[in-house]
Amino acid sequence: MASITKNRQRKTETSAGRRSARTFLTAVALLTVSSFGGLLIIEGFSRLQVRLGLGDSFALTFLVGGGLATLWFAFVGVAYLRFRPVTIHYDLRWPTIRDGGWILGGLAAIITASLLTEIVVSQFGSGSATNISSAAAVENPVLIYSVFLIGNLLLIAPIEEFLFRGVIQGRLRESYGTIAAVTITSVGFGLTHIPSYWFGGSDLLSIGVWGAVVSIAATGFILGYVYEQTNSLLTVSIIHGLVNTIGIGLALLAFL
Repeated sequence: MASITKNRQRKTETSAGRRSARTFLTAVALLTVSSFGGLLIIEGFSRLQVRLGLGDSFALTFLVGGGLATLWFAFVGVAYLRFRPVTIHYDLRWPTIRDGGWILGGLAAIITASLLTEIVVSQFGSGSATNISSAAAVENPVLIYSVFLIGNLLLIAPIEEFLFRGVIQGRLRESYGTIAAVTITSVGFGLTHIPSYWFGGSDLLSIGVWGAVVSIAATGFILGYVYEQTNSLLTVSIIHGLVNTIGIGLALLAFL
């Protein structure tokens, strides 16, 4: 009898291990498909615009190609949910005072983490890294950053939070629990931003780029934690949007 019980326990543990491995591979696949798919979309549009006689404006590549890449993230998330439903806490309502506290706290934590990362990176003498938006803004900073600001609030922040915190983190939570889900997702969140620095012409092996990736991963961890505490995709989308807005504003000031 004891032998039968042990065999059942082993089978249960093996089955659970396989499910966990499958969940992790699913998360990696979603991160890979969204990241490289977005990269191919931007690269594909840059070539198409030349063939269509639209010139080789990198600003146009960023605005149109980048917009399509963002929509691709949404498509990946929705397509996966049709295949395998995941519990997502959208919480679409007017923010409360409590939400305001989480928004301010999350924003402060992200700014602090970013500053600390920048300080550490600067000690190595290479803190510069150019992403796709900065490279595109060289042509017309006011236009690019104005459009980018609107797109950030209406598309980029909500869609990225839907995919990363909602779909991927939600799926990982089912097998690994909260802390592991938040950690894995935040690392993936940082890594999927590498193509942005590649398009920006940065050296992907530089300290500056990897410092930026670490900073983005830290941001993702804070957003993931807030999401788990509030069960509100709306709240983390607002925080994400505000963080990007501050970054866009500072970048625009640097050009002016």
